[in-house]
Amino acid sequence: MNPYETVRNERSDIHHRQADPQTHDSNQPIRMTVKLGLILLFLVYLYVLVKVILFKFGGSGPEFYLRQMTESVTNPERIAQRLRLMSNLTPFHEISNNIQSLRSPTSFINFFGNIVAFMPLGFLLPLICGFRSMRLLKVLLISFGVSLALETAQLVLAIGTFDVDDMIMNTAGGVLGYALLWIMRLIFAPKPGRKPDEAQSGTAS
Repeated sequence: MNPYETVRNERSDIHHRQADPQTHDSNQPIRMTVKLGLILLFLVYLYVLVKVILFKFGGSGPEFYLRQMTESVTNPERIAQRLRLMSNLTPFHEISNNIQSLRSPTSFINFFGNIVAFMPLGFLLPLICGFRSMRLLKVLLISFGVSLALETAQLVLAIGTFDVDDMIMNTAGGVLGYALLWIMRLIFAPKPGRKPDEAQSGTAS
């Protein structure tokens, strides 16, 4: 066969595979199933996060929260009063207290619980959206935004205290979750340029 015809046939074959992605990517249904499972897992995680942080595993009926919100909106001075008397607006104030008394179960849970609770957020977001679109700074901002929304909801509904240290630890938890996924990706991702037979021989030796 003429070499020019061989090159032309190879180019046409590549063009055909690119034009027909269904024949080129046979793993797409598996990836879509995995992504759908991750999205469902993420939604369940958000539900549990709100249930644990906002409602403390329990909670009253919708009428109670609607009444609390109505009173806060119609009387904004109550929000200001709760901010002044019942909130922590000094960064690292509660964090330092918890560190000094980590032997206490309450301080231990308050310190590490706020961090661990947000680690799945930083872990799942890059898995769903991809590392290219979900960089560290974006994970940090999303973690901070979710924490700020939960703290504000506690303040408005009068079912908890507004604490800037909680937001610091929640944001740190999201960043740690992202870092954990990034480390696992470095460890378990296949090495570029390494052939499968070389990888098998390396493990055998």
